[in-house]
Parts: sequence; C-alpha cells; structure tokens
Amino acid sequence: MAEILKVVPSRATERQRAAEELMELTAEVAPHDDAIAVLLERLIDSVRLGRAEEARAYAAGIDPRATAEVITARRSPIWGFLEVARNVLVFAPIAVTWYGLSTSTSAYAALLAQRPELADRPFLLLWEQGFMGVGNSIVFSTLAAIDASLIGLLIVISLAIHLRADVRDQSTRAATLLKESQIRATLAHATSVASSSFGSDEADALLDQMAAEERRVFERAMERERDLGDLQSAIAELRQSAAELSSAARALRAPAPPRLLRRRRPSEDEDVRPR
Repeated sequence: MAEILKVVPSRATERQRAAEELMELTAEVAPHDDAIAVLLERLIDSVRLGRAEEARAYAAGIDPRATAEVITARRSPIWGFLEVARNVLVFAPIAVTWYGLSTSTSAYAALLAQRPELADRPFLLLWEQGFMGVGNSIVFSTLAAIDASLIGLLIVISLAIHLRADVRDQSTRAATLLKESQIRATLAHATSVASSSFGSDEADALLDQMAAEERRVFERAMERERDLGDLQSAIAELRQSAAELSSAARALRAPAPPRLLRRRRPSEDEDVRPR
C-alpha cells in the first residue's frame, strides 16, 4: 500500500495536469470557435480552484461532438450554401405548381365568363393555349418544364452532397470520432478532479477498498480459470470416449471375413480304416 501511495499524485498535481489538458484543447478550439474557447477557459479556472459545481456546469455546456467537429472539420462555405439551397428548393416545385394552378383557374373562369361556348373544351387544352389571352397564367408545358428543372437541380445538389459525405469525408468522420472520445475523457477527468475533496485518511480508506475489491476480483477470476480448466479436461475425456465408441461401432458394422474351407486329406485327419 505504501508503494501505491507513492505513485498517487496529490490533488493539486492532478488539478494542474487536468488544467494543462484543457489548455491544450482550448488552443485547438480558439482559432475556430471563440465561444467554446471561453467556456473552456472558465472550466480551467474552476478546476484549478477546485470549484466542483462550476466545473460540472461548464463541462455540461460543452458538447464534445460539436467541439470535435469544429476542430477536425474543414468545410468550405460553398457546401453549407448548397445544403441550405437544397433544403429550401424542396418546396419550390410545390409552390410553383400551386401558383400556376391558381392563375390558370382564375383565367379559366374569366374565359368562360366571356365565351361560354368554350365550356366543352378540355381545361388542359385551354391552359396550354393560354386561355385565349385571358389572364396572366403560365402555360401548362412551361410550368411542367419549370417543375422538372427544379427537381433535376435538387437531384444534382443532393447527389453532390451525399457523394462528398459518403466518399470524401470518411477520414474526417474517423478523426472526429477520435477527437470526440479524447474530449469526453478530458472533460470527465477535469470534473472528477475538481470534485475530489477527500483528505489523506479518506484516500487511504478508498485505496484499501480498491485493493480489497481488486483481490476479490482476482480470486473470482482464478476460480473461473480453474473451473474452465476442469471443464476443458472433461470435454477432452468426453471426446476421447466418443472416439472410442465410434471406433467400436464401426468395427461392429464391418462385415465378417468369409471362412476358408479346405479339404482334409484322409492320411492327415482320419485314421486309416482296415480293409
């Protein structure tokens, strides 16, 4: 136990180490996001002063995934513009279609009011003909071409975004996940160090409990190892017995060899009868 206590650093040393880790993280975040850098600086002060409540509050305000993306992602503004354009253009074909329908129905009603004899003609035909110049409606073929162009543009933008996300951003996602795990570990270490306020006696008691728990875990592991060894021995014996039974069964199923019959000579096997 004395050797363990020698390697256990003091609380001040642990806080300083955690503060240095947070300072390195702050240096990485500062060029990209000032708000997260300010939160990290306040977290560093809380850790150094041992203010557990403030440290937990500032750590909770930092999103590890967003912070990792800020550090690792190098996205051009054009891709952000394309994503916004795609999200907005989704509703463009619907808006254009309903606008065309609204103007065409108004023009159709005005045309029938002027020329009732055209009521037997199809609505689409009159729409394509521009309702004889009545109203300001968009011709049906032009409206369909506009909708098709908007849908095609949506397809191209979505394809470009998905190709970049699925093909070119593989390494970026891996780096982001690794950085996220590192940030989570750093924040957890900082909050745990800031909230550790036990003294040397309590530290000794805690170390004793940890050592006792470790011994119990080790004993349980050894018991499991012995049980596993016995089980493996039993399995080996069962396999050997099964092999012997299989050999015996094959021997019983094999056909018996035919007996060789040979003719006995009278001089050898029978007594010479008197004449």
